Amino acid sequence: MQVNKQYIIILLSFLLTMTVAAQNKKINGNIALQMSLNDSMHVITATVTNITTQLPVKNVELTFYVQRTFGLMKVAEGTTDTTGIISAEFPLDIRGSDSSGKMTLLAKVYDSDVMNDTVFQVVLKSKLSFPANKPIPRSIAGAHAPWWLVITFILAVGAVWLLFVYVLYLVYRIKKASLKKINS
Repeated sequence: MQVNKQYIIILLSFLLTMTVAAQNKKINGNIALQMSLNDSMHVITATVTNITTQLPVKNVELTFYVQRTFGLMKVAEGTTDTTGIISAEFPLDIRGSDSSGKMTLLAKVYDSDVMNDTVFQVVLKSKLSFPANKPIPRSIAGAHAPWWLVITFILAVGAVWLLFVYVLYLVYRIKKASLKKINS
C-alpha cells in the first residue's frame, strides 16, 4: 500500500510538470553542478537537462553567482553548447560568506527563451575564510580615530564653545552698560 502511494505521488508530480510545460512553450530544466580546482581558479561545470526527457538543453544562458552578505556577486556567465554543458572559471581568492569558510554558489537561468527561470545552489569550502570578529585598530580612516586626534577635536570644539559663551557675556555687559545713567 505504501509503495502505491509513492508511485501515485511520482505520477502526479510528473503530470503537473507536463501540464506546466504544455501551458508554457518553455521547458522545465535541471542544472547539475560539478566543481574542480586548477592552480589558480575554481572550475565549475554545469549540465542543463530537460526534466521530462532527461535530454541536454542547448542555447540556455546561465549565470553563476556567489552569495555575499547583502546580495549576489556575479562571477561568470555563458551559454550551453549542444551537449547542454557549460564550463566557467572564477578566482580562488573569493572569501567565504561566514567564519567557517563556506560559500554558496548559485547557477541561475533568468529570462531565457528556451527554459523557465531556474536556480540551483551548492555550498562549497573556500580557501579564504571570512575575517574573524576581532577588534579594529585605531586609524584616521577607520571608525576608531587615534587618541591624539580625538583630544585635538575636543579642544577645538571646546574653544569654539568658550568663544560663543564669551561673546554672550560681552553682549550682556553692553546691555548692562547701556542701562546705566551717565552723571554729568
